[in-house]
Amino acid sequence: MLSVRSFIIGILLLTFTGVVCASESYIGQFLFNYEGGSVYRVTVKDAKSLSWECIKGPEKGAQGIEEPERFKVADKIYFVSWIEKTGIQVSQVINLNSLKVYSTIIDGKERYVVTGNIVREK
Repeated sequence: MLSVRSFIIGILLLTFTGVVCASESYIGQFLFNYEGGSVYRVTVKDAKSLSWECIKGPEKGAQGIEEPERFKVADKIYFVSWIEKTGIQVSQVINLNSLKVYSTIIDGKERYVVTGNIVREK
């Protein structure tokens, strides 16, 4: 029974290993223009990290370097999630086909759901 279980776990790991890898389409520098006027510059250099900086809005000047979990959902569509050093939890769906971002931010007991447009800078 142990060998069947090991086989199934191995297959699952092989399946998800390919999904987590970075894709060329989600490498670069982007502006996330959210409803309400906040703008974040997001720079993705590889599959292991991303950096962000708020350049307009109430959090202007806030920035961070994150190590997100990232999964390719479909062609040029990604699910990205991380926990910031402050404890804020961020989950996003990045759709590079429609150039839309859908974000859920959890700060303590507060939850914010926002959408925005994406502009590729580089």
